[in-house]
Amino acid sequence: MTCRLAEPQLTEVRAALSEPFNDFPVEYEFVASKLRGFDPEMLYEILYSEVAPVCFTNLVAAVPPVWTGFDPDLLRQSIEQRLSARERNWCRRQFDKILVRWLKYNYAYIWKEIAFRL
Repeated sequence: MTCRLAEPQLTEVRAALSEPFNDFPVEYEFVASKLRGFDPEMLYEILYSEVAPVCFTNLVAAVPPVWTGFDPDLLRQSIEQRLSARERNWCRRQFDKILVRWLKYNYAYIWKEIAFRL
C-alpha cells in the first residue's frame, strides 16, 4: 500500500504506531492521541502493512532490542527498504502478503485498543 501522507507526517504516524511493539506497557490513549484526525482505514493499513512487519520481532525476542521506542528515522528507513524490496521481488511480495495476514490475526488486539480510543 502506498499511503498519501507526506513527510514528516508519515514518519510521525509510523512512530506512533510502533509504540505497541516496545517492551514497556503501552499507553494506548497516548498512541491514539497522536493519531486522531487521520483516516482509520489508512492507519490500519500502515500498522499492519508497514510498521508491524518491521517491528513485530521486538515482541517475540527473548531480549527485545527496543525497550523505550523505535528511532523514527531508523524506523522510516527500515520500512522504506522493506517496501522497496516488496515492490522489486515477486517472492517477497507473496511472503509479505502472508506475513501481513498473520500479523493482522496475531496482533489484532493492537488495532482494537487503538481504534477504541480514536
